[in-house]
Amino acid sequence: MGEVSYSKQIEDFRCFQFIRILNEDTGRKSINLLGKVGTHDAIIVAEKTPFNTDPALLSKFQEPSNFSALTVLGSNDIYNWFLASHAAPDNEQRPEIKFTFIYPATETHIRKYNKQNLRMVTETAEVYRDHVRPFIQNKREAGTLNWVYNILSHKTESRRIIFEDPDEKEGFILLPDLKWDRKTMSALYMMAVVHRKDLASLRDLQKKDVSWLRKVEHNITTAICNAYPELETDQLKLYIHYQPSYYHLHIHAVSISHDGGLGQAAGKAFLLGHVISWLEGMPDLESGLADVELTYILGEESELWQTVFKPRRTESSVAAAQ
Repeated sequence: MGEVSYSKQIEDFRCFQFIRILNEDTGRKSINLLGKVGTHDAIIVAEKTPFNTDPALLSKFQEPSNFSALTVLGSNDIYNWFLASHAAPDNEQRPEIKFTFIYPATETHIRKYNKQNLRMVTETAEVYRDHVRPFIQNKREAGTLNWVYNILSHKTESRRIIFEDPDEKEGFILLPDLKWDRKTMSALYMMAVVHRKDLASLRDLQKKDVSWLRKVEHNITTAICNAYPELETDQLKLYIHYQPSYYHLHIHAVSISHDGGLGQAAGKAFLLGHVISWLEGMPDLESGLADVELTYILGEESELWQTVFKPRRTESSVAAAQ
């Protein structure tokens, strides 16, 4: 039997005339396009393919022969961000990969980015007070927040700031997260970093912070919609991570169309509106989220799992067996 020829299908594909975008999925990195081939409607569903994991190729991954054009998006302390492509260096329309370059990387970074199984843990008020809070304090004192303070003091990334309320008690800085290309509105991802340095995580929030949080919520959504008029406030989702990737309170603001994977999943992302409502229901102004039980996701490679929750799980198993 002779070999099947697909020249007609290839020719039809090459003749596709784009009309409009039907849909895009920022999580799957796919896009659906409507167009015409001659007088007939046609659709293209385009998806990014997985990386080639051949070690011989990956050993040369960063070399100019692979990506001749490298554009710096930003640099702060040990963190660097690039857009890379095969295009000419002055062509910014076709970036193929966004790189985050961490150098020098610590053991904590290696654990964070390593493939790992996940666990659902329950953190009582007592576990937080006796184990997790001291862990957080040690991390804050170890200099891991230098890059955050660089932003707050305008030493770095000042050109990227979308909005700032400079008040040291109630203000914050709003800037695009470097996960976002600042072009694809359905993938919009912003970060609001508060000026207050007494708030390491949502655990530090109290009922007396409700009016401040409502003001911050309003100012974030208003600032984003002023900067990007094609968006409306009810197209934005605001949330706080617990556990966060760094221990200085910050609020994520994303397009509700953006698929953020685990970062937006239950057990990781706590909606700001829910946090405010939670605090409003507390008995007095000094009551706060340090007093409640939280259930959330941890990776088995995380230091918190290894040093706090895994040993407690082992102790519970031994006690149950006796």
